[in-house]
Amino acid sequence: MNTLKKIVILGTMVLSLTACSSNNNDKYMTLYKELLEQQPPDIENIVFEDESGNKLSEDESGFITIYNNTKLTASVDGNSTDAEVYFVPSGSDNSEYQQLVTSGSIEDDRAEFILKQEEFSDGLGYLWVVVYNNELGRKSEEFKISLAEE
Repeated sequence: MNTLKKIVILGTMVLSLTACSSNNNDKYMTLYKELLEQQPPDIENIVFEDESGNKLSEDESGFITIYNNTKLTASVDGNSTDAEVYFVPSGSDNSEYQQLVTSGSIEDDRAEFILKQEEFSDGLGYLWVVVYNNELGRKSEEFKISLAEE
């Protein structure tokens, strides 16, 4: 076989492999993007504020004191549909004591809730947020909270 024929055959093979590889990459990138759209959103930040808009911080023992009408804001990144706030009293290792405090939708990559003290079954416990993209959810870190005595 002459050298020119070998070069043409080799070039054709390289082009065919490159075209197949490119098609596979495109197919996998499309699939990857579709899967990303189905994932639950990331929870970027959660902030607690009192009625005056002052940010609430943890005390020396790691608890955040919740007042009546405390505003909870969860910032999210990714496709999202709704969010829920859960609470479980401290000292209970059993999920049967877990309660749904409130739920709502996510708008402009934020879920905002006004927490009412009467929504909690106990004055001391753990609170977290779950954000959803349809049926898939992602749980935030847990916050130790205590209810303010009013």
